[in-house]
Amino acid sequence: MSYNVSVLASPVHELLLSFSLYKRQTLMKYLDLGSKWPGEVEESLSLELKEAIASKENLFFEDLLVLFIEQSPYKHDIDSFIEWLGNMSAGELFERIASSLDDHMTLPTNLLEQRDRSIKLLKEWNNEYFQFHREGVLERLMADAESKRKMLEEESGEEVVLQASRFVVESEIVQNVCLIPSLHIQPMALIDHLKDTLYITYSVKDPKKKRSELLLFTKALGDDKRLKILEFLSYESHTFTDIVSEIGMAKGNIHHHLSILRGAGLVNIHIKDERNTFYYSTNKEIAEEFRMLVNQLL
Repeated sequence: MSYNVSVLASPVHELLLSFSLYKRQTLMKYLDLGSKWPGEVEESLSLELKEAIASKENLFFEDLLVLFIEQSPYKHDIDSFIEWLGNMSAGELFERIASSLDDHMTLPTNLLEQRDRSIKLLKEWNNEYFQFHREGVLERLMADAESKRKMLEEESGEEVVLQASRFVVESEIVQNVCLIPSLHIQPMALIDHLKDTLYITYSVKDPKKKRSELLLFTKALGDDKRLKILEFLSYESHTFTDIVSEIGMAKGNIHHHLSILRGAGLVNIHIKDERNTFYYSTNKEIAEEFRMLVNQLL
C-alpha cells in the first residue's frame, strides 16, 4: 500500500461540517438534507447568529480545524474541544498546523482573532442548532469508524477507501488518507487535500434505508445522458473536461449529472498528482450491489 489509512470519528467534525454546509449552501440538492434545509435551519436561528454567519467572509480557519480535531485529546466532546482550542497561544496554533500546510498557503497574521471568532460561532451554532440534532450522533460515527478499522485488518487500505467514499487515490504525493464518517453529508463524499494528506469525509449508510439507496440507483440510471456518461467512463477514467467534450452539454448540466451519479455510488473519482483535477470512471461493481439491493427488497 502506497499510503497510510486512518479513521477519525468526532462530533466536533460533524458540528463543523453542518456549520460549513449552512454557510456555503453548495451541493444541498444532492444531499439527503435537501435544498430546503438551510431555510428550515435559518428559521430556528437568532438574528444575531444569522448576521454573524452572513458577515463572515470565508471559512479559512474552519477548513483547517480538521488538523486540530485530529490532534486533540478531546475530539469526542464538543465543549472540551472548544475549551482546549481556546486556551492555545498564537504560537501553539501555528506549530500544530504549519507542517501540514502547502508552501503556497500563508497563515493570516490575525490567527488568534480568527480562532476566537470561529469558536464563538461554533458555540452559538451548537447551542441553536447542533445540540438538538446530536442525539446518537457520536455513537453512530464511532460504530462506523470501528467497522472501517476492522475492515482495514482484513482488506487493503485502497479497498476500504474505495468502499467508503468511491475515491481512488493514485497520487504519489499522498502519504496519508484520513477517513471521516459523517451523517450530514449523506449520500456524498467530500475531500480536503492538505500537503501529503487527504481528509475524506464519507457518508455513514443507514441500514434501515435500503429502499432509499435503491431509489438513488434507479433515479440515477433513469436518464439517457447519465447512461451515456457511464458508458463513456466504463472504458477508462476521464476528466470533467473530457466528459463535457464527449457528451456535448453545458458544464453546469454535466456537473449536475455527475453529482447525481456520485450520490448513487455509480462513479469512482480518481485522485492523481494534478491538484484540483479529478478523473472519473464507472463503478464496475455497481451491478452486483444493485442486484443485492433488489433481492433484499423482494
